[in-house]
Amino acid sequence: MSEPLIINVSRDLGWRRRLASRASTLALWGGFAFLWLPVLLKLHEVVKQRLSFEPAAIEVLETVDPLSPWHSLIALLGTCALLLLWSLLPSRKAGATHTAETPEALALGFSLEPETVSTAQGARICVVHHDEQGRVVKLEVGG
Repeated sequence: MSEPLIINVSRDLGWRRRLASRASTLALWGGFAFLWLPVLLKLHEVVKQRLSFEPAAIEVLETVDPLSPWHSLIALLGTCALLLLWSLLPSRKAGATHTAETPEALALGFSLEPETVSTAQGARICVVHHDEQGRVVKLEVGG
């Protein structure tokens, strides 16, 4: 399988949207790092004292609050603001509509008989058989 499992359509976006997406991602990672700043500063202080791991971990966990009320409020209001802004983004509309193909055009494209394609379009159940290259070789119509 040569295709990656993660769908990445950023190259299909305009440069402004791509820049806004990257900037917002960077800002959110910066906010995440800002919330961890007190823990990281205390850990740096403990590492400078050259303590072993267990006393250092105890020192960090005893002296740093997990999340101050101020940081909690910033996270809550920031999340609300981002979700509201996100809801204001315009949804992407389809650029061009697809035209309905005639059974004859579909039959020509799949190398089938037009009657079979017409019957398959109106059927409730249609089984499509493919060859090893993925080409349609047979349509079974039922129901």
